[in-house]
Amino acid sequence: MKNFVLLLLTLLSIPTHAQDKLALTDLVYPDLIPTLMQNGLFGYCDKSLNVKIKVLFEKAELFEADYNFQLFHVNNPEIIKYGTEDYAWVLFNGERYRIDKKGTRVYKYNAADFKTGETTIYLYKNSTVYYSDSIDQNTLFQHIKDNQSGKQIFPEEQSIQEFRIKNKALIEEGVKLIFRPKRKEIPYVDFTSENTLLKGIKNSETNQIIVKAKYANIEELYNNPLREQQYPLFIGYRGDLDKEIYVGLNGTEYYIQKE
Repeated sequence: MKNFVLLLLTLLSIPTHAQDKLALTDLVYPDLIPTLMQNGLFGYCDKSLNVKIKVLFEKAELFEADYNFQLFHVNNPEIIKYGTEDYAWVLFNGERYRIDKKGTRVYKYNAADFKTGETTIYLYKNSTVYYSDSIDQNTLFQHIKDNQSGKQIFPEEQSIQEFRIKNKALIEEGVKLIFRPKRKEIPYVDFTSENTLLKGIKNSETNQIIVKAKYANIEELYNNPLREQQYPLFIGYRGDLDKEIYVGLNGTEYYIQKE
């Protein structure tokens, strides 16, 4: 009984904000996170700030699918494979590249490879009945399945053929077919400090501050209906660095200062 009371008192003694951080979210950090390093350049680290790809790039993005490479949005089908989550966009010597997870530049951006159409069709919008767990490597169409049966309902040969026939002009211009499942949101929102006008993150239910206000702008990578992958991260602009950096909801800044 004494041990139970001691454990209870120990738990109660943990500050509220610490409890909030410990019970943060089921969202998982990506394996490789763009990290600002020496000379204002970016490399990639894991969530614990262990360097995985050395500093090389003026800008770096997450390893994520880019549906601009999808079948109906490219002029050159050979590049479709570079649109998968095995690759990321970086800026190297002023040029955009897709790199692999070793940091090798495998594709240099060429506007002529892509159609210019800006139409995006969202499949089964806001649906909780379907899910996607993989992507067709040859088309970059998401495999959409029924939650209950597990049966794949898209892409399906007949429906794709019908879409081709009915939407020839749209396909010629360039169109993307994207599925975004409806997700449960987590209670974290940005707030603005009245004193500094800088932004941080707080729990909207408890009003506890999760990340202190020190960023001029914040782009959340969670609770974002336009994103396929949701991560416990945001991108924040730090004026003292004149850079945008990735920041974890645990407060970790993906920034390694020069020693």
